[in-house]
Amino acid sequence: MLSELTEQDVMSRLIKLEQKMNDLDRSADALIDELESLEAVARELKLTGSVEKFDEFIEEVGQIKEDLSCKLSDEIENEQMRELVEARMKTVPADIETLRNDYNSARDKLAEVRDEIRKSRSSKSD
Repeated sequence: MLSELTEQDVMSRLIKLEQKMNDLDRSADALIDELESLEAVARELKLTGSVEKFDEFIEEVGQIKEDLSCKLSDEIENEQMRELVEARMKTVPADIETLRNDYNSARDKLAEVRDEIRKSRSSKSD
């Protein structure tokens, strides 16, 4: 089970990871923009080989961006789910104890009602 300090540390790391993911996403977008500009210049200059190479670079950066986004998003989601599970694990024993107490209380009340019914029947029989 995570202590409160550890939970804060995990949340802090998750926030930093999300910020890094956003930074990397912006960097990839900037690189794609630059490559597209260079590709346009290469087209103007009729540098076919360069245009093809820039196409490959743009595709590769796009794939890296997609992979990075998916992997980091999955990691963040997994960490958040792990945290949720661990937090719930802390409350389950108390929930079970509450349920057990409520069940015992209901059984006690049922026994009282049965006794009252028996008493009522026996007093009517007399």
